[in-house]
Order: sequence, then C-alpha cells, then structure tokens
Amino acid sequence: MNSSFYRIITTLVLTLTLSATAFAQPSPEGEPQRLISVEGADYMNPVWSPDGTKIAFTSSRQQGLWIADADGSDIEQITNESAGYGFSWSSDSESILTRVSEFQNKRRKLAVKIYHTNGNEPTLLTEFRDQMPSIPKWANYDRQVVLISDNDIESFDSGKEVSTQQKASVTKPFYVLKSNQIATGKVPENSTENISPFEDAQYLNLEVSPDGRKLAFEVYGGNLFVMNIDGTNLMDLGKANRAKWSPDSQYLVAMVAEDDGHNYTKSDLYALSIDGEERINLTSSTDIIAMNPDWSPQGNRIAFDSPDDGNIYILNIAN
Repeated sequence: MNSSFYRIITTLVLTLTLSATAFAQPSPEGEPQRLISVEGADYMNPVWSPDGTKIAFTSSRQQGLWIADADGSDIEQITNESAGYGFSWSSDSESILTRVSEFQNKRRKLAVKIYHTNGNEPTLLTEFRDQMPSIPKWANYDRQVVLISDNDIESFDSGKEVSTQQKASVTKPFYVLKSNQIATGKVPENSTENISPFEDAQYLNLEVSPDGRKLAFEVYGGNLFVMNIDGTNLMDLGKANRAKWSPDSQYLVAMVAEDDGHNYTKSDLYALSIDGEERINLTSSTDIIAMNPDWSPQGNRIAFDSPDDGNIYILNIAN
C-alpha cells in the first residue's frame, strides 16, 4: 500500500473519531454541587462567559449583577441596578450588555448599558426612556448593539475593539424577536426579514447555536422548537423552557417545570437532541428544583439555579 492510501485511511479514522465525540450523548456525572451560596442571598440565572472562566448571575427580581470565577470564588458585584433581565456577555468575555431600569418620579424608565469586568465605568448607550419592550443584542462581531423599537431597528456603536479580520469582513447577521416575529437583520442596513414559522405566535427566549446554523425558541403557551437560520427544517422538541445550546450545537439543555399555580413544585433539566430523538433527564436523581440552565463553553458543566435556596449549582457532564 502506498503512502497516499495510509493518509486517506488516517484522515477517515480521525474524522469518524471527531464526529463520534461531537455527537456523544451527554450524561450527568454525580449529583449537582453548590457553586455559589451566600447566606441571605437569592441568586439566579447563571450565564457562562464565552471563555468559560467566569459566571455572571443576578438575584431575585433581576436586581443587581455579579460575576464569579468558574469555581465559585472571587464573587464581585458589578452593579446594584436592576440590570439582570436578559443580560449577555460580549464575545471577548470582558463586558456584559443589558437593559437597566430605574424609577424616576415614580415612573419606570429603561436604558441600554454595557458593564465592564475590568473595573471601567459602564457605557450608557441610550438615555432612559419610557418604553423599551425588547432586549438589546450584540451585533456585527460586537461592534454594534441593536434594539427593536416600534418594529424598527436602532443600532449603536458599542465601543468594543475587534480584530482586523472582523473589521474587513462582511456584515454578520443578527437574530431578534419583533412583535410576533422572529427576524434576521444586518447593520448598518438596519433592515430585518421575517423568518417566523408560525403566524400570530408570541415567541420567547431566542437562542442562536454556537455554529450559527440553528435557532432555538419557545412559543408562548406551547413548546420548544429548533429550526435553521433561514426558517426551514422546523423541529418540535416538546414542552421545555429557557433552553441553552451545547458547545457542539447538537443538544439543548432546558428546564421542564411543574407548579401548583403559585410556586414551582418540581423542575428537572433535560438534554434534548436537535433531531427530536433524545430527551435525557439530567437531574432525575435529585430533588433539587433545577432552573435556568446554561451549558459551559467546554461542554463539561451545566450551571443552574434553584428557587428553593437561592443557590447556584453545577452539574458535571460526561460527553
């Protein structure tokens, strides 16, 4: 056999090995462990930084923002403002974008603000206004921030530095929720295209897959869905909420909760394959009410909170 044949066989074996790794079924390793627990504090909604070194989280009623190291140490409050609803990390893991609210003359006002983890002063992108129904989104490699206002797109320069390659690249699409729509758009055109699979539905919790090929979203009063970014290949994943992607874009982790009309009585975390074939209960062995999960960028840990005790937990994942 010649060397070319061996190279082909080696490449084929390597490709199959990597594919098997990428599509490995996730399973829990042991019981969930408390990561962040402070007496008298009620923390929720943990979100990993893109580099996996930090976790950001808020408290009940979305009051305040904190960051901590991935092992739960070095907890730091970066603001006590009402800034914890729908916040998102920048891709360089150095800033957090969010919508803040405050009361002025007994009227609730909202603004878009960027908090920085290096101690720099926050960047206020908009003045406080009476109405802001949407959540701001990073766009165009974090160079801009976009906001839906009266079904129009507002865009703002974020002040973030980007690489030379990103500066020279074409505009990167973004994905947002409009009034009863899922839309894709670009800046600086500030135009959007409706890619909604259903008419007159109310959409929630839109999430773009890490590989940029899929969108996950909920329909209010309905189920969790996945589709291609052009709106094709719609897949119904059943009842589940607050879904977040695995790093390989092949699974979602989501909460499946029960309540008595007043309080949550049960909630488990499920890993859901994007083809709808697998629905794996990751927390079946614990009585913890597990909510608001987020999958680490390395794929080996899932952070979540519990309303019972206000703690942030970690579940180790074998994949």
